[in-house]
Amino acid sequence: MMRVAALLALIALAILIATAAHLDGATATMFSLAGMPALAAALGLYVIHRWRMGAFRRNSRASNS
Repeated sequence: MMRVAALLALIALAILIATAAHLDGATATMFSLAGMPALAAALGLYVIHRWRMGAFRRNSRASNS
């Protein structure tokens, strides 16, 4: 799952670089229709993976001091 998230993030980054290199409507549309959904999916997969690993659980043995 982490590899898929990394691949989607790299796709979004590649589209963002293309948008920065060629500032026209076609690359902006490509980023809006492909780059942002790829980035959102990558972040979603990353959060789900971390949640399954227990990153968001409270540690019951931690002291409050």
